Amino acid sequence: MVIQTVKNRPWLYVLLILPVIIVLGIYLPLANRLPDITATHWSSTYPDGFTRTGVLVPVSIGLSIAGAIIGLSSLAQRRKPALLLALLFIGSLLSWTTAGVFIGSVVPTALAETPQTAVIGIWMLPMAACTLVSLVPLWICGVYQSYSKQVQEERQARINRGQGLAAPAPRGTQGADGTEFSETMKAPWWLWVLGIVVAGAGVFMLLEISMRPGAKEWTAAMIGLATCLVITPLTFGLCLIRVTITEQRIRVASAIFGFPLRTIRPGEIQSVTSTEIDPMAWGGWGWRFFPGGSAVVLRRHEGLAFELKNSSRFAVTVPNSQRGAEQLNALMQKNGSC
Repeated sequence: MVIQTVKNRPWLYVLLILPVIIVLGIYLPLANRLPDITATHWSSTYPDGFTRTGVLVPVSIGLSIAGAIIGLSSLAQRRKPALLLALLFIGSLLSWTTAGVFIGSVVPTALAETPQTAVIGIWMLPMAACTLVSLVPLWICGVYQSYSKQVQEERQARINRGQGLAAPAPRGTQGADGTEFSETMKAPWWLWVLGIVVAGAGVFMLLEISMRPGAKEWTAAMIGLATCLVITPLTFGLCLIRVTITEQRIRVASAIFGFPLRTIRPGEIQSVTSTEIDPMAWGGWGWRFFPGGSAVVLRRHEGLAFELKNSSRFAVTVPNSQRGAEQLNALMQKNGSC
């Protein structure tokens, strides 16, 4: 059993304990200003649900402490990476979500004349920010990266044994024909349909703006339209990607709109292999980001898997990946001998 090394321990301690400090730091100065009930549920700007302050405060403090304990206990799991990641995720999510809900409930209530007139306003932003921060420990601990790599290697070894294949050749032992590698990869049909649906939603919202001039509807429609204007090109852009390999760089870009998804210099690569890319092993379908790396996965297909010198990973599905891996290995060997 491989012993997992947890990176950035001081930062992990801070991130797991900080929600408790936030909850106490907000409650103590506002304790005398809080009414008997606190606004805790929001349908829009104003609250539609309330909780007794005498219940909300101790529960929030208790949950934030419990989350911190669960997260800290995960760091002692050196031989069970899956358990470590599960406990770290649960503990961090519990404590930070509690802190976010506490901020979005207590602060607006304390600032309002009555709980019924509390306005969530900008306090929605720290609530969302707390949920995002809860994912940071998974990104910086380094365990997900090494564990995912170990699982992927074991899976590939089982496939090779089942097919009677030899282990992949070490870096730099294979040559290439010297020509530029350029291949395109098409997305499955459902991603094209998703792009059409998103584009249609954008057109519908544009019609809503013209037919409903009210301020509330106009603002909501504009926000939705702006979102669609970003998501639609991105969705269609991922429907067809192009991977090119030259002596200067490896570039993954949209073959439709041309915007880059990832650019890697040969000097940044530790190793690269041609392998079957399983979406579930790389964060899912599409342009994915996960602790310790990223991937552009359009379907379950052959592709290139990179191990980079900064300890991160990257994968992309592409046809003729074996030729791409050979060309990269030859290029890395050439650069290493210079």
